[in-house]
Amino acid sequence: MERSIWLVRYERVMLGADVVEQRLRNLLLPGVRRLGLLPILKKLRARIRPRHESVPVAPGQDGDDEHRVSDYWGQQFQAMRADNSYWLNNKLVEESTYRLMTDAPTHWLGWLLHEYFAQRTFERSLSVCCGDGAHEIQLYASGKVRYVSGVDISAGAIAQARARFESAGATQDQYRFEVGDVNNLAVDGTFDLILSTGALHHTTNLERLLSAVQGALTPDGYFVVVEFIGPDRFQWTDRQIEIANQVLRAIDPAYLRDGRNTRFERPTVESMLACDPSEAVRSSEVYPLVKRHFDVRYERWYNGTLLHQLHPLLRTEWANQGKRDFDSIVRLILLLEDLLVKGSLLPSDFVFLICQKPASGTRRPA
Repeated sequence: MERSIWLVRYERVMLGADVVEQRLRNLLLPGVRRLGLLPILKKLRARIRPRHESVPVAPGQDGDDEHRVSDYWGQQFQAMRADNSYWLNNKLVEESTYRLMTDAPTHWLGWLLHEYFAQRTFERSLSVCCGDGAHEIQLYASGKVRYVSGVDISAGAIAQARARFESAGATQDQYRFEVGDVNNLAVDGTFDLILSTGALHHTTNLERLLSAVQGALTPDGYFVVVEFIGPDRFQWTDRQIEIANQVLRAIDPAYLRDGRNTRFERPTVESMLACDPSEAVRSSEVYPLVKRHFDVRYERWYNGTLLHQLHPLLRTEWANQGKRDFDSIVRLILLLEDLLVKGSLLPSDFVFLICQKPASGTRRPA
């Protein structure tokens, strides 16, 4: 998810390493978002050291972006789950989000398996960018999927996914996880359930990936999409920024991070590339391209247009602590966001889709 926000322009601010690390911990967790610091801090510290101390990183090396993405995501998942600044770790936000997705307060995957697919079991599932296998172990534990497989660019995440299944006592004929780049996905066989949870907005070659998924999906199979579809590279709209800052000005600084007023800004594209070159690379194109390749059977928007960005700027150590004043602020932002999305004043930045491949012979506009 499950993705990050950049609010500090590192190239113009000379900060100490401790300050950078603290701000990174508070600010860089994504939506469909996750944070591991060491590889990133090395690069950022190199950028903000005095010139004579800098350690340049050679650009343009073959596979450099791929290796950076792999290293980055190998460390994100556990850090994300432990970080209160990540918006979906707030129980109020989590429940509100699930209700937008499914009308139920519980996790969308349980609803999918036991409600939407109450009368259905699956032979083979494939998860695109499976991460550390957190969703995949739920598929296995449900007893509704006979064979679970996944692919991810991060070797570290794949090792964690395999360890999950080994610990659960799964046998080798029940799962398979492989390291691979979904931009060049090679699919082995067909699947009656394919999941993309926060994967597509990290994909450069969306057309190729969606064509591969379409070809791998059985005629009666389903493609499930849980995605960030907001602005590319988190280049938030002027309206988003204006409303977010109006909200911040209306909140007493005591409820904001560090206890002082702050502003919400776009990250620079350069800062996004320095952290994760795949982040939101073509996110605004995800929704129309999925609609072009598949028939959508179920569609729900789950917002995130304000709170995804604002939550890390709040005093998030108070989240999940039963503090009624802080919780009321979160609820009011959730309400405002929902009213603005429903009134078409802001778009939803996230969507939940359940799709099937088009009937044979059905053509899609180019």
